[in-house]
Amino acid sequence: MKLIRKSTQETVSLEDGFLWSDEFDWQSKQQTVKYAIDGTPHIQEGKKLGARPITLVPADTGMGWAKLSAVRVLCEWATLAEEFELQFDLPHDKRTFTVVFNHTSAPIETSYIKGIPPVSLDDFLNLTLRFWSKHAN
Repeated sequence: MKLIRKSTQETVSLEDGFLWSDEFDWQSKQQTVKYAIDGTPHIQEGKKLGARPITLVPADTGMGWAKLSAVRVLCEWATLAEEFELQFDLPHDKRTFTVVFNHTSAPIETSYIKGIPPVSLDDFLNLTLRFWSKHAN
């Protein structure tokens, strides 16, 4: 999996140990029902055009790791008002999404592996990433 900063083509590679935790929670169709005074339902519906959440969490504690150097880049990118390309690179999943960081909750969460803080830029952290897809793929 890769995250590409569209404005500069810089890339951060992410290992395949992430699970898209809310992939099947999102509904592409929105619907509201209101009733007239006589009880007649007025159903209004439409297809969402975007803002699909993409939350990437470690599949288990031994996966979903990223080097401290990559986490620092991601934290910097999360402060930018820019679009990114998220590319899945699995044998069964080659989808690509245009995303922005999701700031309705923490866009990036980290935790220490085995409770030990990193001592070099090559040390790993557990990582959770939250995005909004710009389109309703």
